[in-house]
Amino acid sequence: MSKPQLLNELARFIERVAATARTGLAFKPDGFDAERYEQLLHEAARLQALVSGASEEEAEELRARWRSEVVAGYHGYVTAAVGVGIIAFNERDEVLMIRRPTGKWWYPTGFCDVGISPAENVVKEAREETGLIVFPERVMAIIDSFKVGSPARHVYAILFYCRIVGGTLNPNPLEALEAGFFHLDRLPEPLHGLDRKWIEIARAFHFKGRVDPYFDPV
Repeated sequence: MSKPQLLNELARFIERVAATARTGLAFKPDGFDAERYEQLLHEAARLQALVSGASEEEAEELRARWRSEVVAGYHGYVTAAVGVGIIAFNERDEVLMIRRPTGKWWYPTGFCDVGISPAENVVKEAREETGLIVFPERVMAIIDSFKVGSPARHVYAILFYCRIVGGTLNPNPLEALEAGFFHLDRLPEPLHGLDRKWIEIARAFHFKGRVDPYFDPV
């Protein structure tokens, strides 16, 4: 196993331990089990600090933040975050891309807000980030961030194949430095994130008529 793979597995382990501890405290806030969950949370924060080069004080701040996020019972069950991605082509078969505040390019995305469906989130995010109105036609893929080697927060990204139905390309400066349409073979650099499988998935849906969604294998 390479060093990047090892670090990714360690990050995944730390997140799972922290999630288990927080969920355990949500359902068992006192007693013997609670003490063990508190210990797990402490150790997970300590390991995260070691991996990231943070200080003991920062480790304690992380533990305290995790602890403060514990909510009793059902609502305290810690799960992976869910986001949506917008894959939309123009009449020249170019895909919509934005340059994020980090300076890196990606398709429009956003975390799913509570109270609205994934498809409704797609419409909202596209309008907020780019000024365009899109219609989600089908789910293209559900991508697990850990499966592509991301050591960051565990996210399930739902990619939607969308049709542009209105609006004007006008990127929100809080969300995107710029936006434009690009051929899949000539995407702008640098690209955000580690995943590149979305490019071939987009190609298959737009040019080859694929309709069955991709999901990461077991």
